[in-house]
Amino acid sequence: MTSSITTCTVHWSCIQPVTPADALSSLQAISTVMIKTGAAAVTVVALALLAIQESSATPLPVRVSAKASYKERLAAARELLRESPLIDGHNDLAWNLRMFLHNKLHSFNLSADLAQEKPWMKSPFSHTDLPRLRRGHVAAQFWSVYVPCESQYLNTVQLLMEQIDVIKRMIAASPEETTLVTSPAGIEAEFHNGRVASLMGVEGGHSLASSMGVMRALYDLGVRYITLTHKCHTPWAECSETGGPAANSRGLTPYGKEMIREMNRLGMMVDLSHSSTSTVRDAIETSLAPVIFSHSAARALCDIERNVPDDVLSSLASNGGLVMVSFYNDFLTCGKKATIKNVIEHINHIRSMAGVDHVGLGAGYDGINRTALGLEDVSKYPELFAELLRDETWSLQDLKKLAGVNLLRVFREVEQVREKAVQEALEGETPSEDIIPIHDIDAYWPCRYKFANVDLERSRRCIFGLRVQFSVLPTSIRIVR
Repeated sequence: MTSSITTCTVHWSCIQPVTPADALSSLQAISTVMIKTGAAAVTVVALALLAIQESSATPLPVRVSAKASYKERLAAARELLRESPLIDGHNDLAWNLRMFLHNKLHSFNLSADLAQEKPWMKSPFSHTDLPRLRRGHVAAQFWSVYVPCESQYLNTVQLLMEQIDVIKRMIAASPEETTLVTSPAGIEAEFHNGRVASLMGVEGGHSLASSMGVMRALYDLGVRYITLTHKCHTPWAECSETGGPAANSRGLTPYGKEMIREMNRLGMMVDLSHSSTSTVRDAIETSLAPVIFSHSAARALCDIERNVPDDVLSSLASNGGLVMVSFYNDFLTCGKKATIKNVIEHINHIRSMAGVDHVGLGAGYDGINRTALGLEDVSKYPELFAELLRDETWSLQDLKKLAGVNLLRVFREVEQVREKAVQEALEGETPSEDIIPIHDIDAYWPCRYKFANVDLERSRRCIFGLRVQFSVLPTSIRIVR
C-alpha cells in the first residue's frame, strides 16, 4: 500500500488561532483516518498530539506575515500581549506624586484619564495611568521608589518610607484594577485575573543609608529590586556619573560586595542601571543570581557611561541577566530626538550581543521628558510589537520573551537562590551582620548617632546647630539640641 499526503499553502495572516483542546480533537479525528495511510503519517500525528497535550491552555500562536498591513500587525501584537504578560521594569510616577501633589492623594486617581487632568496633562514627564496601562496591555509595572541623591546622609530613609507608603496607597485606591505583588507567581496570577500587577523597586542604593538592616526591611515591605546607585556614588558603590566627588573605590568596595551577597540571600534582584562599568563588572562577578538593568540601553549605539557596553552584554549569557531597554531619547541617540526604530535598534543589538533570553523592556516613563516618537506613553507598547513583527527574525516565542517571559525567568532564578539560602540557614547560615567600615562614611556623614571607637573631635563638628554630649562610658554618644 502506498500513501499520499496532500499539502496546501495558507496566508499566515488569514489563519485564526485555535485552542489546544480544539486542535487535539481535530488531530484525533484526523489520526483515525490517517492510520490507514502508513506509519509515517501516524508518527507525525502522534508527535503533534503529544506536543498539544503538553502545551499550556493558551491559544496556539500564529505569526502574522511580515508583509501584512500595519493594521493586521497591530491586531496581532495585541493578541500576543493578551496571551503573554508584558512587564515594564521602571516607572517614576511615584516621584511625580511627590513633586506635583506632595504625596497627597485625595485629588488623585490612578484609574482616571490623567492625560485630561491638571497638572498631568501639561507635564512632559506624565505618561501613565491605569486606562493607558490597559490600552498598552501592560500586565505588570515596577514602580520606582526614588529619593534624590541630595538626601543621602540626611533624611533619605524617611523619604524612602514615605515613597513606599504613597505607592501602596496609590495601588490600594484602585483594588479592582491593580494590586501589589511580590513574586513571579503573583504576576502570572494577576495576569490571568485581568488586573495590573504592581511591584516596587528602589532606585538608588544611597537610600539604604549603607545598612543591611534597612535592606532587609525593604524586602519585608515588598521591594523586589534595588538599583545599586543613582546619580551619586554610595560609600560602597561607584555610579556612572562623572565630574562629582570621587568614589571611595572603583566599582564595589568589599562591603559593597557583601551587600550583593545579602541581596542574593534575600531574593532581592540586583539592578545595575546607573552603575559605573567597574561596579557592573564587580556585581556580575559577585552575584550568585542573575542581575538586571531595569532601564538602560546599548553603549555601542549611544556612547555614554549610563549605557551597557558590549563586553558586559556578552557576559549576561553566563550570568543569566537581563537588560530592559529604556525609551529615553538621550539614551537611544545621545540627542533630543529618537523614534520607535531607534528603540528597536537597541533591542536588536542587545539580542545580538547577549541573546534573545537577555533583553526586556524598561521604558522609564514619568521619569523622562523626551520619549521616542511612536512610544509617547504607556499605551504604545502594541505599536512597538507591531513594528517588530515586520522582522521575520523575531518569532512569536521570542517576542513573548522580550515582553515579559525573560523577566519572569530572572525573577524565578533569583527566588531559587533565595530558597537555597533558606535551606543553608536551616543548616546554620545566618543573615549578614556586617556594618560599613567607619572610614567609608565618616568624612561624608559627620552628623549621625555614633557608638564606640569613634573620632570624638570629628563627632563634635555636627551640622544644624546640634552639639554632641558624651556619656561617662565611651560606648555611647547622644546628640542633643
